[in-house]
Amino acid sequence: MSKTLKALALVASLLLMGVSAPVMAQTAAATPAATAAPTVAAPVVKVDGLVDAYYSYNFADSGEKPYPGVTQNTGLNYNAGSNQYQIGLAELKATATQGSATGVVELAYQDYNTMGLPGVGLGPDAGVAATAGIGVLQAYAQYTTGAFTLTGGRFVTWMGNEVVEAPSNWNYSHSILFTYTIPVWDQGVNVSLAVDPTLSITGYATNGWNNTLNTAAFTAQTFGAEVAWTPNSTWKFVLNGIDGPSTVTGLPNVNAYDFAVGELIVSYAAASDLSLALDAEYGGLDAGTTFSYVAPNATSPQTLSSATFWGVDLYGKWQASSDTFLAARLEYVSDPLNVLNIFGNGNGFGEDEVTAGEGTLTLTKAFTPAWTVSLEDEYVFEGDDVTTGTAAAHPFPEGKPNEDVATVSTAFVF
Repeated sequence: MSKTLKALALVASLLLMGVSAPVMAQTAAATPAATAAPTVAAPVVKVDGLVDAYYSYNFADSGEKPYPGVTQNTGLNYNAGSNQYQIGLAELKATATQGSATGVVELAYQDYNTMGLPGVGLGPDAGVAATAGIGVLQAYAQYTTGAFTLTGGRFVTWMGNEVVEAPSNWNYSHSILFTYTIPVWDQGVNVSLAVDPTLSITGYATNGWNNTLNTAAFTAQTFGAEVAWTPNSTWKFVLNGIDGPSTVTGLPNVNAYDFAVGELIVSYAAASDLSLALDAEYGGLDAGTTFSYVAPNATSPQTLSSATFWGVDLYGKWQASSDTFLAARLEYVSDPLNVLNIFGNGNGFGEDEVTAGEGTLTLTKAFTPAWTVSLEDEYVFEGDDVTTGTAAAHPFPEGKPNEDVATVSTAFVF
């Protein structure tokens, strides 16, 4: 009997193992081993930089010294230091990219031009407060999805036919229009749409001209737009605009004025070695109401509600060889009521028929792909109908109506 029971138990065990084995296999198949979470690639970081230094000589020198021991080239901003060795611009830029997202931080320094950046400017050796330092020129995050690109933070202006970095321009110095009519940078947001490979449209909303804050007096934002069309490799057309609240020194209700600038830029590749460009601007301020104003050099009040200006730049560039080019710029600006205060000569808003212009010739040679040297001569003039004919009536050194500035510069881009 016991042998029979043992035999039955053995058969039952074998049957049970045969049935349970497929079930265990199915259970194991139903719960696969855990897989590792997908890894996200770290951002790719690229670092760029620029070192730009110059020496300029003002042939109308020996006069204007706005700061003790310092002579300044009137009407010039980025290469304003005369008869001195100067840092035109030092930049360090970090760009991080991860998928469709990009982050940019760019630091900048100049000896003379503050570029509207807090903490950057003339140091105590120039006879003013110790404010020299490095400022944040750009700091923004950007995301691209399909044909749209969204950007938020601080970014350089979309206006102008030139950029802050002189080695990226045809001429070393900057035009009057670039220096006095538009911001260097803006803080806010922008959305760009690539309609097709030849056409893009961008809208901007910012705190104003070089403003980190939209002050309490500025209840409205500054808005802007850009339409860029490149129909072929020969032509490019750009329409720019900016409009927002601004202050005008010396006027009542300085926070109530609307300041706007419209711009047309046309670029033309005339030949493989010859390029031409035009930059035309029209702008001004609108008070929204009339007011009575007595200009500093006038005896009777004027009734005003708005004031306008206009200017034109013509550019030409001849590529003499693969590493050498010659560039010219001709410029004329009409500012009837001195809205721009180009020369800062103290006459102020309301001066009658202020005009300014310049002619610039620049020779640039690239000794390596990164290192260039430029020789430049810039002739700047001003004219207004209210000058008395005395030397003090003109803003240039020794009261002259013009100045001639020669500059030698060197730049290294990495």
